[in-house]
Amino acid sequence: MPDHPTKFVGDAELVAQICQEYWKLTTATEKAAKQLPEKDSTRLTGQLKFSRRQLDVLMQQIGLRLVDFVGESFHPGLAVSVDNPGDYGEEQALIVGKTLEPTVMSDMTIIRLGRVIVAPVQQEEE
Repeated sequence: MPDHPTKFVGDAELVAQICQEYWKLTTATEKAAKQLPEKDSTRLTGQLKFSRRQLDVLMQQIGLRLVDFVGESFHPGLAVSVDNPGDYGEEQALIVGKTLEPTVMSDMTIIRLGRVIVAPVQQEEE
């Protein structure tokens, strides 16, 4: 295996979709792991973290990366599609509340849009 990053030659959209599906599977498994007894949960969570790191390394080698915008301020130029666009007015300040699928990028090029759910910015009470 080469020690240097290589550029991917093939269908980047297809690989991006596979990466999104893998991300969704690990995210769902992390939630399920919380329902297990502590010993089993800890072991499974460790395996998931290792698998996610491996995915990141492999994606980096082909010039791709996953971007999760949770907690970021939402604006129309963000590289995501919103699943609940009609829930809030245009003037309302929003953040990305939940990621359904991360955005897949190569450098500054969007390969596959992410999918998110937005939520209103919580104003701190004075």
